[in-house]
Amino acid sequence: MADKQISIVTGSSRGIGLAIAIKLAEAGHNVMLFGRDKEALKSAQKKLTDAGSESDYFIGDVADPEFADKSVSQIENKFGKIDHLINNAGIGIFKNLVDAELTDFKRQIETNVYGIFNFSKAVLPGMIKRKSGSIINIASLAGKNSFVGGTMYSSTKHAVLGLTRSLMLEVRQYNIRTVAICPGSVNTEFNFGGSSHPNPDKILQPEDVAEAVLAVIKLPVRALMSEIDLRPTNPK
Repeated sequence: MADKQISIVTGSSRGIGLAIAIKLAEAGHNVMLFGRDKEALKSAQKKLTDAGSESDYFIGDVADPEFADKSVSQIENKFGKIDHLINNAGIGIFKNLVDAELTDFKRQIETNVYGIFNFSKAVLPGMIKRKSGSIINIASLAGKNSFVGGTMYSSTKHAVLGLTRSLMLEVRQYNIRTVAICPGSVNTEFNFGGSSHPNPDKILQPEDVAEAVLAVIKLPVRALMSEIDLRPTNPK
């Protein structure tokens, strides 16, 4: 157990987060699951256990700093370390700004930005002390490209990229790799809205994002892919 890498994946009860958790478990990691849906997390934990991972799950809101701190402390007390943090939890509410409410914007900021801040801040002291670790933030091409109805969501993903780029410069001296992965359209329950209906067989699958996460982790520690744009090869 001591030799196994310990990974946290937020928003890991379904979709991209679950695919990442499974991929890491298959690669030999002990994976800690985070989400709000207890039954979905229990189901996810069974899949990881079947893959040989000593998994646990934590139910709470990533926007709550106390939840982040207590959960990270619990994991570090049990395993002695956290090797990788994958900040995947996110929500999207897609409306033209004229139709949006401030509460819609706040909900997205709290999950998409505060969540990354809280968990990154919680794991960093241990990573800095050990001079090793990875923080991988699942951003979005929406953080680089504009689209109708994306004023709120796209703003939060721009913030994620700014946070990730600056944090990378702050902590690389400790051999901590900070990475933003920016997927395009992924075949999940997450819906960007709009009138386009991409072919689900042509767009990215959750497992593709999971492969990108594993590729980042498997690089030699001296090498850093600080930002990855992940697009469907031929979405039409």
